Amino acid sequence: MERTNSRWFFIFLVMSLISIILFPPMARADSNWLKYFRKDSLLNTYKTSYAVLDETIWTGTFGDGLNVHDGNKTINFTNKNTRTSPTNDDGLISDYITCISIDEKRGRVWLGTNAGLSSCDLEGKEWARFTAKEGLPNEVIRDLALDGYGNLWVGTPSGIAHFDGENWKIFNESNGLAQASVHSIKVKGDTIWVGSVGGTVSRYKDGEWKTIITF
Repeated sequence: MERTNSRWFFIFLVMSLISIILFPPMARADSNWLKYFRKDSLLNTYKTSYAVLDETIWTGTFGDGLNVHDGNKTINFTNKNTRTSPTNDDGLISDYITCISIDEKRGRVWLGTNAGLSSCDLEGKEWARFTAKEGLPNEVIRDLALDGYGNLWVGTPSGIAHFDGENWKIFNESNGLAQASVHSIKVKGDTIWVGSVGGTVSRYKDGEWKTIITF
């Protein structure tokens, strides 16, 4: 009897594995089940970031650029097709996107990548690039956040860059930030919360940094 039960358990386990392989998880929309893969216009099954504005979804991928879906059509923006000409090194700075933030007030989309920061309008035009030459402390962008004034906060392995639309200001361990290797940034009202790779949480409020959690 015990051997029979073991045999049925083994058969059940094998069938379960087969069903997972043949029928992967699906996304449910309204009353119908939908599947989306590369053949259905997804550029890359490894998605690293999302941002939503109205009915439009901006999806960053790791190697295939930016995917923008407005409910009807999907547009792909890459380092190559956003250049003003094939010979110009402009447009999207890298196809390896790490984070996305949308500035609704100014109508700009900010894209963090593994090679710097890119920005475009809501139509995917008027591209701009920002690297260490423009003021970034590091060209690897880990997180982005916009505060209530429209200022951009950029998290990198070498500190935070604050951009007010014209000027850059760097925060690191030399001027108040507990640990320079930033992992994430969150904005709550007039307060900026920063998490580091080492586990430290810092708070920026009223022009001053304070360490909240240390490890």
